[in-house]
Amino acid sequence: MNTGNLVVRAGTRAAKRLRREGFRAELFDTLIGASGGPKWLVLRALDDVLVDRLILDRSEPIATLGSSIGSFRHACFAQQDPHAAVARFAEAYVEQSYTGRPTMEEISTESDRILGHLLGNNGSEQIVDNKLVRSHLIASQLRWDRGHDRGIPFRLQLAAAAGLNLVSRKLLEKSFLRVLFQPTEPSIEFSDFQTRAVSLTAKNLQDALLASGSIPMVMAGVRSIPEISGTLFDGGIIDYHFDFEFKRLYTESADTEKCGLTLFPHFVDRITPGWFDKPLKWRRPSAEAITDVVMIAPSDAFVEKLPGGKIPDRNDFLKLETNDRIRQWRQVMDAGRTLADDLNDLFDAKAGAPRIEAFAG
Repeated sequence: MNTGNLVVRAGTRAAKRLRREGFRAELFDTLIGASGGPKWLVLRALDDVLVDRLILDRSEPIATLGSSIGSFRHACFAQQDPHAAVARFAEAYVEQSYTGRPTMEEISTESDRILGHLLGNNGSEQIVDNKLVRSHLIASQLRWDRGHDRGIPFRLQLAAAAGLNLVSRKLLEKSFLRVLFQPTEPSIEFSDFQTRAVSLTAKNLQDALLASGSIPMVMAGVRSIPEISGTLFDGGIIDYHFDFEFKRLYTESADTEKCGLTLFPHFVDRITPGWFDKPLKWRRPSAEAITDVVMIAPSDAFVEKLPGGKIPDRNDFLKLETNDRIRQWRQVMDAGRTLADDLNDLFDAKAGAPRIEAFAG
């Protein structure tokens, strides 16, 4: 479907089911949230629709899998009042400000403050106790972890990882280990990189979220999680937009036509699997990996009409005065209500009504 504002792309099997059954909440058993920092603000209004149509009054479990800002968004969805949590998160995120060029520690402290607002008084407990919204979030750890998060040796490790990734995404495994924080009843199992699974608890949840969004050389690494000996960084290093090489453990049906689908609300109309893949335009998930995936994203035409002709990004902190940035970000959130209206229309459409496009090659 392309309304001019919202693009819907689907893998082969997912497209067939959408055309036959319509865009129904019951079809989806997995929700993906990508890394991207301020880019998420274009989805702010759309997230309220996801809460209403996909999360509230749900009778069957849904797994959420996120890295960085995607894990922050999902932490809102799993609380008892997800609308209030999303609102708290958006307000705290937009209003963050710094004097001059902040240090890595200052950005980490501010991010932790934002997470405190997002979680409120009992958010951590509500998330880990939620049996219907099963929260999974990703962080990364250097395989040869020396406890560094800056300096020349650390930069050389990042450069080596980028070089290996250039040759093959699979070789990134020689530099980084994926850390998966998962619920008591996990629903996700990865098959591409070696993954260390850690139980998500009310005690480690906020630190796990902070680790999931700790961008190397921008924020300090996280060393405060007792279950992990070492330093954790942004989950987007491996899973920036994800390559979808994972199994969904509670999809038990041998009939693939009855398996649940994966919904991926995204802020751009393309998928970049890992952080080091950003300059590698040819690197995309395989057709087999995304056969059950449905991606919804703002169209390029919609983005061109936003303030500045783009979605927000981290460079806005450097290029805009604080008040101008806050004003522009709020304008983007307001514009995103158009995407929310289109998504509601999509859920209300009859089978066969939406125009579904294939993933870009």
